[in-house]
Amino acid sequence: MGFSTSGATAIIFVGVLVAAGIAYPVFHSAQEERRTAIQDRDDRTLSMRNTAIAVDSWSYNESGTNDFTMSVNNTGSTTLSVTETDLLVDGVYQTRDSYTTSVESSAERELWQPGETLHVTVANRTPEPDRVKLVTEHGIAETVTEVGG
Repeated sequence: MGFSTSGATAIIFVGVLVAAGIAYPVFHSAQEERRTAIQDRDDRTLSMRNTAIAVDSWSYNESGTNDFTMSVNNTGSTTLSVTETDLLVDGVYQTRDSYTTSVESSAERELWQPGETLHVTVANRTPEPDRVKLVTEHGIAETVTEVGG
């Protein structure tokens, strides 16, 4: 074994060390991102499991103005966002400016605490809706069918 074999071995060894030095930070940051993603997924799953809503009441055209009103109680243990709660009427997504909301008689509230009731009003809704669905930020939904009977 001459100098060329020893030199080649030393060059390969240094190359392996340099490659490991470059690869380690990349694998380490990828592992950290993976742990963060798993934690976020677990947090979302826990929030989803702790979310529950129940429709207390609904009515249509009770005051003769073709208004649809719906009262939904937060029966879970998760605080919900009113602005991230969506409404579908007859399968059509309703934009936030097409209906009004209030929590415990306050239209300015943006959080919906456990045990509180969210009131939703769709003004001047014609024709009479057949199906209304309220969807929370965690994907938990309640549907009212046969609104008009």
